[in-house]
Amino acid sequence: MTQATGAPPSRSLADALLDGVVRAATTPAAIAGIAAILVVRGLRLPGGVSLAVGSVVAVAAGGLTLWTTVLSTPAQLRRAMVDVGLNQRTSIEHVRGPVLKGRPRRCGDALLTRWLLPPGLALRAVQERQDVIEQRLSCELSCWMDGGLLHVELLRRRIPSRVEFTEFYAGPRPTSPLAIGFGVGRRGPLWADLSSVPHLLVGGMTGGGKSVFLTQALTGLLLSATPGELQLVCIDLKGGVELTPFGRLPHSLTPVADTVEAANAVLTRVRAELDRRLAALRATGHRDLAARAAAGLPRWPRVLVAVDELAELTLRDLGQDKAAREHQQGASARLCEIARLGRAAGIHLLCCTQRPDAEAVPGQLKANLAGTVAFRVRSRVNSQILLDSDRAAMLPPRPGRAVWAHERMEEFQAVHISAAESERLLRDRWGTVPVTPCPQSAAAWAPLNYGDDSMHAEQLR
Repeated sequence: MTQATGAPPSRSLADALLDGVVRAATTPAAIAGIAAILVVRGLRLPGGVSLAVGSVVAVAAGGLTLWTTVLSTPAQLRRAMVDVGLNQRTSIEHVRGPVLKGRPRRCGDALLTRWLLPPGLALRAVQERQDVIEQRLSCELSCWMDGGLLHVELLRRRIPSRVEFTEFYAGPRPTSPLAIGFGVGRRGPLWADLSSVPHLLVGGMTGGGKSVFLTQALTGLLLSATPGELQLVCIDLKGGVELTPFGRLPHSLTPVADTVEAANAVLTRVRAELDRRLAALRATGHRDLAARAAAGLPRWPRVLVAVDELAELTLRDLGQDKAAREHQQGASARLCEIARLGRAAGIHLLCCTQRPDAEAVPGQLKANLAGTVAFRVRSRVNSQILLDSDRAAMLPPRPGRAVWAHERMEEFQAVHISAAESERLLRDRWGTVPVTPCPQSAAAWAPLNYGDDSMHAEQLR
């Protein structure tokens, strides 16, 4: 009868090497050496030659055994997994650990391995011990289950301490004009496309790099996308300081909204635009913007709603001001509706918050924000809300270091740009327009004209 066991005493590398040498000397090397001697003697060569050849073969076989069982990366990974408790004790003296299946595969700088876990162990057990294994191996792991096997990707590339905007965007990039550059991780440059990851949540404590990330992400997008491809709605509830330069661009549908009242008015207009787009899609019988464009109908620009300091819309105490509370509740409700319905209509959210707690990020909103960028946070509770993991709480205290979570988690160093450099690049590319305060009614927004769509709908019928 087998039973699961906790982690056995951690063995040093010297102990593992000694075991490997003994194993190599007693079985594979000895068998290979004797076989080589017999083969050489069968060729009727002198005894000295037979002994020399046998010794060389024995040493080579022993070295190969030592490498595969002790020194190689898969061997170190297996030993680390066994030491942290990913094992099963089948008897008093025997511990069954993960079994390597197939040959490890190189994918650039990453190494992909597949393992058969002992009975009773699942992916959650691996994830609970992942941080300890990463510390043991000085690398980052990406783990998932597929076909009954544990897939472990080992990433050993070093993350840079700083990534400059000009250098990053001068390198290879996706062809989509809606690609957002994040920074450099262990796999290299990290990008996300708004057409596949429609909504993003960015969280982290003050000074972690969140505002710089938002500035560089919008700068990179607006340098490459034309107003006919991307239109922008900015809501800056930190006094309008961070996002004001973006309100001067031709992409901007409205001036920057810097109050709760203005934010509610703007988001109400965005929701009306969403309804118009969904009605037009229903009229032409298409699922989303991509299907509509593939049918030869006029392309619509995608709309990005950037919100800096989400907690002001969801959590701020407005006291006895009933009208302000109604605006706040309305704005929060509009955000949730846009997050739930906006993907098909090409309306996207980029929400940032310094308070990644359950009150600041409502569950209905978080459930529809497909991608998360988590900078360093103060507590594991905040990290769990952002990532369902402790990773953000354990990031090094380095500005710009963050975790990207979508299909998997990946640590990276975010692109850095100064506010002055961002303004200069955008001014050189698009020029400037006068800055005007955001009207409470958001009447400056001229909705798109969908008159042609009715004609196309009639033709489709």
